[in-house]
Amino acid sequence: MRAVSFVSQLEFEFKGNVSKCAMSLGDVDNDNDYELVVGNLQGDLAVFKGQQCHPWAEKHNLGMIMVVVIGDVLNEGKNSTVCISGEGLCHIFGMKSDSLLDNEKQSLQLFHTQRLPANTKVALLADVDNDGEVELVLGLTDHVLRTYRWVRINQNPNDFTGKLVGLHKLELADQISSISLNPSTEGSPYILIAQSGGTYIHFQCCDEQAGEFSDGSSGSKLTTPIHHPLASSRMRNPNISSEILGGIRGTRNGETKDSLIAVATLDGTLMLVDGDDILWSFQVDHQLFTITKLDLLGDGEEEVIACAWDGQTYMVNQQRQSVRFQFEEPVSAFTSGKYSITPGTCTPALVYATFSDRVHLYYDVCLPSFKINNFLTAMEQHPESSDLLS
Repeated sequence: MRAVSFVSQLEFEFKGNVSKCAMSLGDVDNDNDYELVVGNLQGDLAVFKGQQCHPWAEKHNLGMIMVVVIGDVLNEGKNSTVCISGEGLCHIFGMKSDSLLDNEKQSLQLFHTQRLPANTKVALLADVDNDGEVELVLGLTDHVLRTYRWVRINQNPNDFTGKLVGLHKLELADQISSISLNPSTEGSPYILIAQSGGTYIHFQCCDEQAGEFSDGSSGSKLTTPIHHPLASSRMRNPNISSEILGGIRGTRNGETKDSLIAVATLDGTLMLVDGDDILWSFQVDHQLFTITKLDLLGDGEEEVIACAWDGQTYMVNQQRQSVRFQFEEPVSAFTSGKYSITPGTCTPALVYATFSDRVHLYYDVCLPSFKINNFLTAMEQHPESSDLLS
């Protein structure tokens, strides 16, 4: 497998151990630039912006931070930062600027605190029931998946005071490794739940008609979960932990799709899936603990990026062509996405949290190609060079 190197990087100082899902890229302060948010098990939350090596904004004493997500959880048309601890404390932060200068430290404004069930391990923000409002989806260590929606206390359009109200609860027989979304032609997206042995479950939140409930209100219900065994019968360990990522944009049989699924297992299996069909699968000798997606070629198709605990990172396109990048330290968390080095711009980035109180961000990670080209063949395609080969 071909190895690649990335030169452009930033190194942020952030002390403490970072949970696998406590690192996120997004527009924290709604300025159309992308920032990095990191939380640790000691209760510290930090926002990094631009090329500053020290936190641009901080908050402390938040409990054992397990999950950090960025999105419009309040359904007000702008992003907030959601931080959830292992004890079940959910903190929602807005951004309050104390200065007009980007290089001066800002303050995270605590908007809401609420106690949720403890032991949250994964979360996502999305409109899961196709009602135009964003829901918070949580996966817990006790095999339970829950969804919440922000509900306002009063009807003042300028007052977003309220609380998170539980909508659904689904208890599974197996551990929830990760959760993701996949588009559907039936309206509501599919919620994907990774299960042991390289398998997954999907279900939808479907609308109920008004008057279905005893109080005459409308709502949604869960469809029957459907289990996808995939290649579980061929797995070396049917109980191995798995990761899942849906909504991958690409093509299949000449048709553009945005519903491809990537599945990775801790014993090194990586698969690209469409429903129950395994499009390709291959094995590596490293423990894959997380997968993300990123358009590395700029061609509109998204590549699958899988990271191992030792820092080995695999990037695979949809033709199963792959490259690898060796990060030199063991990592506790990994993510990829867009990051703004300078205002008004964004670049593809890979982010690694280490065990040595550092967060490394590699930017401008675009690749020219995945395919290995023969030198003589490439020369023959240029008439001015072909004479030199004869």
